[in-house]
Amino acid sequence: MHEQNIIEKFLAALKAGDVDAACAFVAADAVFIGVRAEAKPSVPPYGARRGHEGFRAFLAALGNTFSNQSLTVEHLGAGEGVAFASGQLDHTVASTGKRFFSEWVLRCRVRDGKIAHYQFCEDSARLEEALSAHMEAA
Repeated sequence: MHEQNIIEKFLAALKAGDVDAACAFVAADAVFIGVRAEAKPSVPPYGARRGHEGFRAFLAALGNTFSNQSLTVEHLGAGEGVAFASGQLDHTVASTGKRFFSEWVLRCRVRDGKIAHYQFCEDSARLEEALSAHMEAA
């Protein structure tokens, strides 16, 4: 299956809430990086996770961090074993009630028809600010 088709079907399964269908596009030894490979307790989506269980843990971290999630895919592309997607996200942080809006880019390395490496990039400074309990005075 072509790389772009893989990422497109993967994202469609996630949008539909079908984690099992999304897992079908993930290699058993896949690496998932949520913005930064280093874990940071104050930013649960950060860190590198491995395999299907790691992917599910990454999705759980997102679900626990945000009370409302909206992700729009605007562009898809692929070539030479790599697939890309980009768009905008608009989330509400569960613990602070703050809005987190950002443009994002996803790069996936594809091997044998499966996602082998997933790296999601967004405005990390804005995410950390939205997770902060400190409220700026208007």
